[in-house]
Amino acid sequence: MNVTLYVLRHGQCVHNLEGRIAAQNDSPLTRFGREQARANGCLLKALAPELSQFAFYSSSLHRACVTMELLREAADLDPQDYSAERRLMEIDFGENTWLTWPKVKARAERDPIWKGDPWHYVHPGGESLAMLEARVAAFLDTLERDTVIVTHAGPLRMIRKRLLGLSQAATLDFQPPNAGIMRLSGGSECWFGT
Repeated sequence: MNVTLYVLRHGQCVHNLEGRIAAQNDSPLTRFGREQARANGCLLKALAPELSQFAFYSSSLHRACVTMELLREAADLDPQDYSAERRLMEIDFGENTWLTWPKVKARAERDPIWKGDPWHYVHPGGESLAMLEARVAAFLDTLERDTVIVTHAGPLRMIRKRLLGLSQAATLDFQPPNAGIMRLSGGSECWFGT
């Protein structure tokens, strides 16, 4: 891709504190999560002074949209001037939504697909990592200019996989923080902030 991407995860949410998976359900930002979003906006303004030339996309889930609006306001941009994009939503955990990761893993380990090919394991009533990767890739194929993206841990991993050419294992090893900004450009990655 001949574009530069600034990619951020939404700020800390209630489900993050509880250790539960909200997936495509929603969870409000905590007070700290709102502070993270504002701090990322100030950082983004310092990193890319030409922000008015960028496209802005957020997952259509509320926690990501609020993060985007707080970020844009802190960067002295119109908070509402961005596009909400369903393809940037978190992976759909289906019946596993709101469970803790140990409970999800315990359920999944009963499925032979999980044991043999976890990339293609479909959460009951939800999606697989392969399905998430395909929808994120379809979104990335539409980008024509430098872009700021606010999304979730799963889609952020898939963006990183695609632009850095990572393996599935390397993709899953990465744990994206709720604060900080990832810049992807020319096949390389830089992280800014905490």
